[in-house]
Amino acid sequence: MNGWRLIWARLLLGLGLALAPVSLVPTAGAQTWGPWPTFQINPLVIELFTSQGCHSCPPADMELEQLADMPGVLGLSFHVDYWDYIGWRDPFASESATHRQKYYRHVLAKRYIFTPQFVVGGSWSPDGRTSLLDLDLMSYKGDPLMFKTDQDWIYLPETRTLNGIADLWLVHFDHRHETHIKSGENAGRTLAYRHVVRDIKHLGDWRGERRRIAWPPRIGYGIALLVQHRGDGTILASIAHMQ
Repeated sequence: MNGWRLIWARLLLGLGLALAPVSLVPTAGAQTWGPWPTFQINPLVIELFTSQGCHSCPPADMELEQLADMPGVLGLSFHVDYWDYIGWRDPFASESATHRQKYYRHVLAKRYIFTPQFVVGGSWSPDGRTSLLDLDLMSYKGDPLMFKTDQDWIYLPETRTLNGIADLWLVHFDHRHETHIKSGENAGRTLAYRHVVRDIKHLGDWRGERRRIAWPPRIGYGIALLVQHRGDGTILASIAHMQ
């Protein structure tokens, strides 16, 4: 599939949002404040839970690399830490990525967590035999809430259909990494990873009221704001910037 790289921008916390950090690996790079120069509203968010210590993960990592270049898609790579004890410690792995996957196990009614696992739009996880590249992914977007923006704020509209509580997540991610694996199940291989999530912060709850959020500062390569229904995992809205 041919794809062009989405160009993105950053977000800052606004009026009354509590910043409760859920840290992954700290993101390097200077902060740049102000509105994002370019951004995409409501790309389809595709998350991959993976590990450098998992022998069956490299094909999924390569698939995410292609998905990350597709128009209208935000691909994110979450490296879990429960493979780290089998001979190789993944430098991008974190307890927070594992915690997020366990959340999906609960809301998607999976019997256990596993790698590799794709989650599409927060509400669907295909079986291991399904290639996302063979699907009409836009059919999984649903009818997302629409952000509005100006020079100072990102606005969430008032809605009476939320039917629960949504979480506001701020995600920072890198462009691309290559790692030479020296031990474990992938020993001797040099593997590439796109859009590795380095930091995710919970910015607070949203209950459907009109809300404004100041543009978060840009750090490193990519940033995204996700609005996710807590009860069923559906990503209701997203805005992202890549540079």
